[in-house]
Amino acid sequence: MLYRFPPSGSTATDPTFLTAEGVPFSKLKIESKAGKRTVFLTEHTLIFVIKGVKLLHFKDGTLQVTPDQVFLLRKGIYVMAEYIQEGLEFEALMLFLPEAVLRSFIRQAEEDKWPNLTNSCVVFPINPLVKDFRDQFRQYFEHRLFDYSSLLLFKQKEILALLIVSGYKEQVLNFIYSALSKNERSMDMVVNDNILRPITIAELAGLCNRSLAAFKRDFQKQYYTSPRVYINGQRLQHARMLLQNTDKLVAEIAEECGFESVSHFIRIFKKEFGITPQGVRAKSIIS
Repeated sequence: MLYRFPPSGSTATDPTFLTAEGVPFSKLKIESKAGKRTVFLTEHTLIFVIKGVKLLHFKDGTLQVTPDQVFLLRKGIYVMAEYIQEGLEFEALMLFLPEAVLRSFIRQAEEDKWPNLTNSCVVFPINPLVKDFRDQFRQYFEHRLFDYSSLLLFKQKEILALLIVSGYKEQVLNFIYSALSKNERSMDMVVNDNILRPITIAELAGLCNRSLAAFKRDFQKQYYTSPRVYINGQRLQHARMLLQNTDKLVAEIAEECGFESVSHFIRIFKKEFGITPQGVRAKSIIS
């Protein structure tokens, strides 16, 4: 299951969210049981760990983030878990950072001169200034005596400014350049990292910082085919490999390859290869 943050539906009545002008601004996440989840951050996000330890699983290892740290995470899909000591809770504060907020910090920079970076996560130690911000902001979830909307819109810029004046200007700006990049290298990385994920073409376009029309145009130019044809082709090839080399159920393979509907997977698999998934499985067993 893929958990989306912030979710696409209304969060106005959800006490774990703060909203500004109807848009999710921040989430307070409290867990009493450890769990491993695949999370789709639909916005760039700054995360404070208040209690416990946040675990981020990457291809090359696992990153542990503790309450004496804060981290910036690009929008994208991540495998996350929490470490919680017995009898305690995990608590984290998420601040969503839309593209417009990040662009306000690099308004004077020319995009074609941005460094070619692909940073997805940057971790900073907490200093007294940043800790005071965290502790004060945490109180907004407890005391909803007035409408915080106008104040919240300044808080995104405030925390970025605090990190910059704390000596992390280069790291913060490099993260922003990477988060807003529209270069071909960045698009290629996003496409290949998420090709087996159950996300839409529009969501993939958003991860590449492009409109749907621009994404389709740039994709055609780079891959010489449409996003749907290319992605389905890669998913089906991977599914066939799994059918031939594992004993996983067809439904498991469909889910693992990014197909949310098993019947749709079977239908396009047969159209592509002229045989059903079960037929491929039977052939591999015989041979």
